[in-house]
Amino acid sequence: HRSRQIDTLAVNVPGPPMAQHALGCELLKVYPVIPLALLGLGVGGFYGLLACGVVVGHKGSGLINLDQGALAMYPAFTFVSVRETGDVYFPWFDFVPGPIDIPYRISLAGEGLSKPVALVAALFMSLLLGLIVQTLVFGPLRHKPAISKIIGSLGALLYLSSVALFQFGGRARSVDGILPDGGWDRPFGLDGRLPYDRIAFAVIALAVGAFLALWYRGTATGLATRAVEDAEIGVALLGYSPNRIATVNWMISTTITGLAGILALDLISLTPSRYTLFVVPALGAALVGNLSSPWLAAVGGVGLGMFQSSAAGLTIEDWWPDFIPQEGVRQAVPLLVIVVFQFVRGHALPVRSTRLTERQPEAPPIHRAWVTVVAVVGIGLWILADASRVTEGKLVSSTIAAILMLSSVVLIGYLGQLNLAALTFAGVAAYLTTRFAADGTRVGVSPIVLDGPGLPDPLAAVLGIVVAVIVGVLIAVPAVRIRGLQLAVVTLAAALAATELVLGNSSIIGPGAGSNVTVPPPTWFGVDVGVVTDSNGLPSRTRLAMFALLWLALVVLAVVGLRRGTVGRQFLAVRSNERAAEASGVSVVGAKLLGFGIASAIAGIAGILTAYQQTVLNIDTWGAIAGIGNVALLFLGGVGRVTGALLGGVLAPGGLTTSTSASGEVLRNAVVGAALIAVAIFRSDGLVSVVAGATRPMRRLVDRAD
Repeated sequence: HRSRQIDTLAVNVPGPPMAQHALGCELLKVYPVIPLALLGLGVGGFYGLLACGVVVGHKGSGLINLDQGALAMYPAFTFVSVRETGDVYFPWFDFVPGPIDIPYRISLAGEGLSKPVALVAALFMSLLLGLIVQTLVFGPLRHKPAISKIIGSLGALLYLSSVALFQFGGRARSVDGILPDGGWDRPFGLDGRLPYDRIAFAVIALAVGAFLALWYRGTATGLATRAVEDAEIGVALLGYSPNRIATVNWMISTTITGLAGILALDLISLTPSRYTLFVVPALGAALVGNLSSPWLAAVGGVGLGMFQSSAAGLTIEDWWPDFIPQEGVRQAVPLLVIVVFQFVRGHALPVRSTRLTERQPEAPPIHRAWVTVVAVVGIGLWILADASRVTEGKLVSSTIAAILMLSSVVLIGYLGQLNLAALTFAGVAAYLTTRFAADGTRVGVSPIVLDGPGLPDPLAAVLGIVVAVIVGVLIAVPAVRIRGLQLAVVTLAAALAATELVLGNSSIIGPGAGSNVTVPPPTWFGVDVGVVTDSNGLPSRTRLAMFALLWLALVVLAVVGLRRGTVGRQFLAVRSNERAAEASGVSVVGAKLLGFGIASAIAGIAGILTAYQQTVLNIDTWGAIAGIGNVALLFLGGVGRVTGALLGGVLAPGGLTTSTSASGEVLRNAVVGAALIAVAIFRSDGLVSVVAGATRPMRRLVDRAD
């Protein structure tokens, strides 16, 4: 019943519980938008402060930072840690084996300290993070192409999230924040109460935005920053250091962002992953200010929070359709704002000034694709011949991850479209295939019976992939006028929205959507290709591993053929220069739509295989952070190379290189994030290019012999 959601959406109403419920219902009927919009002031203030941090960082370095949420998360954890135990953790770990220990924690006291001390420690951590990210990440990436900037940003996000998970754990944390208690009774004549912490958060965000706007207009550093945006070389000739200006701006940016994370403790529970996703609405608010006005970004953030809250509140009305879930509406609002602003301001073709300062990553063709296929399948069968049950599962995970990364090779490596929604395409195919194959039969011990048409598994898989392609093409529409880092933001927002609107929608998926969807045992042409029980009653994935290897071989051949054919050359032409491609007769719009469609189909194959492996679908599997990690590993291997996807599959979580230790796996992800930053700075072609360069003389000798 929709009235169950009133306690989280409506204002608090004094009186007995039943009177509160009745008056809350009446309040929503009479004023369905205003009270809910007022409650959105708090989260709107959070968006506004994060957006101010995004704008300041962009003014200082010229890039859009996808790590902004993580930069709010770590100081918030510092505040919580000092309040609880008196310990301060630094954003690194003991990475040197042996007796030499690298300290990463200091104890300020043997017990928790006061709020002022914790606040000072957290803001100091914010300043330190600003200095670190500018010196080690964003400074070296200042003049790199968009692809390198996104790699570095993703690497920083993966590293900081992994280090926080290792140091603080995954449990949700909460302490009393620093915002005022109490509330405003009968705000603007409305019945109920508006908490002071929400008002204070919004006021702080607007005040910070106004102060930054004045600072950039009236101080020497602010004016120099604005000058760097227009003519960096000219500013350097006047005696200013662009690098020093960028460092100052990044320290201001991370301080504002850290303050936002600390203030949000009064409203939001703290986990290493939850804060990172708030970068999407923050980027939407920053785009309201055109990434240049902190005041407009703050206003946009507060307005976005209020609009998001009131829009979600409409879902409790009787007339609202059940097939559009509340959380889906919340996630769709930032996507709508981002797409509208970027689509209106974008161009069907890039203007002359939007050129990359360095070449894009290499995307060389494979001349002997059959050798690669035979080698991959042969190694897989060799591992499978004497594999334990655990190794079988790791082989399947690596194979599926490689297929998913091959979809990004097509879209990012060949076409140059920075897509972060590949895992969402996979999830759509997995869930819809499961629904099409279900026939109302209880599977295993699951209490939920999933009804469906009971189609044969091959046909169900084809239909699931078709739906994934449709979703991919819909997401591709904004790519017609949005490109570069902005497109990465759009696809990330689309991934969050589609996850809730499709995967978590019980009207589409059926009972248990998002938490417990049991996959019927898959049978292809009379052969059970899923997880089966052997003679000892243990689960066996031997058939599934062979089935996945078959699909990997087919996808590798398809991607290699695409690269060597006319379509592949058109994709590369669009990636290199859209204006030149259009002048040569290539349809840029058609190439982008086709690229998203092909990538969605390949990702759909990976999603279906994941469903077969897991047997029970959970929405957390398809989260945005997991999708970012998949793309990051592809960048590490080599985004424009098939072999880069194969290497990324080997390194994937749950894959062949997975650690048996939980802490070891977390630290492995941190190492991957650090390596990704190094790749972005020094070798944007990925690690595979190093091996290719070393073996190039030998391959030339073989070619001459042939």
